[in-house]
This record gives sequence, structure tokens and C-alpha cells, in this order.
Amino acid sequence: MLKKSLSVLIWIMLLLPMGKGGKLFAQYLEVDTASYIEWSENLYLNWQDYVFMEFGREDGSGMALTSVKHSVRGGIVGGEPKFEVKVLFVKNDSWTTDSTSITLLAHEKLHFDIAELYGRKIRKQIDELFKRGERDLKIYNKNVRQLLGDFKRFSHNYDKETRHGR
Repeated sequence: MLKKSLSVLIWIMLLLPMGKGGKLFAQYLEVDTASYIEWSENLYLNWQDYVFMEFGREDGSGMALTSVKHSVRGGIVGGEPKFEVKVLFVKNDSWTTDSTSITLLAHEKLHFDIAELYGRKIRKQIDELFKRGERDLKIYNKNVRQLLGDFKRFSHNYDKETRHGR
């Protein structure tokens, strides 16, 4: 039961603050580095970024969870989309029971990279909608939510196919 309930616990947040008249005002996220790590090409997660937990699987193999957030903020400003998309590793919600497994760490790192891939898809979708002349914020929101749903399904399948990094 524990194994099943822990199988897919990737947190996804879509943060779109509303302004007056249904329009969004651009409110950009300043990352709290004590709580989050922003995805970067030059950054490599290590086990020190995770909380260590004192339990494990019955077979003795380690478990881990990488918690990520997609922060999408902004809106339509002056008739143009102004969005900021960040992919964040959530330090306090990410944990491991085995801080020695290189294989498990590689699996967890890939979760963060997959989140960034979907962050890039969101940025690309926003650009494509603008190039097509779309100015309706609801359409942008719908497309972002669709991609976040795709991310959740992809992450679930990744865990299933890799047996959670075992």
C-alpha cells in the first residue's frame, strides 16, 4: 500500500494571480533559494538537496521523491503575453531513504529534467499562441493546464517504466 501511495507524488502548481477585469498583471517570481532550487543547465542535484527519511521498502531498496513546481506567472499586458515560467525543485518536499544510490539519484534528477522539458514546452506554446495572434488569456491558461496534465502523465509513465529507479 505504501509503495502504491508513494508511486507518483510530484506536486505541480500553476500560479496565475488575477488582476482587475479578468486580466493578469505580470508578477514575477523571486525564488526563495532556502526552499527551492530553480532548474539550470549547470546545476546538478545531489543527495544533500533531499531530506533523509528513516524508512524503506521491505526488500531493503531505497526510495525517493522529487517534488517539483511549475510556476507560471504573468498575463496579457498591452495586448501581448508576458509570462515567466520557472521550474522549481521543492527542497522540503523532496526526500530519500538511500543517500548512497547513484542509480536512484540519476532517476530522481531525470524527474527534474523532465519538469524542465515541460517548462520549455509551456514557453514554446505561449510563443506560438502569440504568433498566431491569440490574445485571450483563457486560451493561454487552457494550453498551460493541458501541458501540465501531459507532464503529470509522462512522469507517472516514467516511474512505471523504470520501476521508480530500481
